[in-house]
Amino acid sequence: MKKYKVSVLIPAFNEEKYITKTLEALLKQDYPNFEIIIVNNASTDRTKSVIEEFITTHSNATNNITLLYETKQGTNYAREKGRKMAIGEIIAQLDADCIPATNWISTGVRLMQKNNVVAVTGPYDYYDSFYLRRSLTLFAQIVFYPIVDTCSQLFKRGGIIIGGNTFIDASVLKNAGGYNTELTFYGDDIDIAKRIFSFGRILYSNRLILKTSSRRFKALGFNKVQKKYRKAFLDLILFKGINVTESIELIHPR
Repeated sequence: MKKYKVSVLIPAFNEEKYITKTLEALLKQDYPNFEIIIVNNASTDRTKSVIEEFITTHSNATNNITLLYETKQGTNYAREKGRKMAIGEIIAQLDADCIPATNWISTGVRLMQKNNVVAVTGPYDYYDSFYLRRSLTLFAQIVFYPIVDTCSQLFKRGGIIIGGNTFIDASVLKNAGGYNTELTFYGDDIDIAKRIFSFGRILYSNRLILKTSSRRFKALGFNKVQKKYRKAFLDLILFKGINVTESIELIHPR
């Protein structure tokens, strides 16, 4: 396996409760060649100081962690800021409430080296959700998402990307115009899939399961959140385009 340089991009808005566990998990990766770029997205809590304290207490990792600041609210504003600073050949998208397994990066890089693959993504495991919901959501992602992804690409309608669990060829992402900053939350992952699949294959792999929190479901309601995701996906697949206003996340559950 070729040891590509990987740039892990982490947007962070008011993530003082979660970001430490995410960074601790990243420092335990079995893949050596990566950098971590955290973009503080105008947080109003202790996110900045928590990250700075982490860097100080993990001085051996200082050279691998960069902390940036983005004043404009929105996940893609933060990701685009990080992308422009990244030096990796592969961009890894990770959310600040995720806990990657030790082989998360090595698995992503290995899958990226399959024929004509420009992006790799995989399921979320909502580790702090109650058993039935955790099991059913994971089952749906493992069984149905690969089928939808394959069909979407086959009929040239884009594909599926799980926003906080994705590896993308950095040069392809650049040639596709980077991240669309008009889309601040809902639909941003669907949009990027739509724009990069023409460069090559998007691989949805069940080997890339990533633990993440279910805080958004708990705060906003499972059905309401799923409805927003489904609408964004269908709007883009049916060529309606994603409504920029509907993309905004009005409540930030923390």
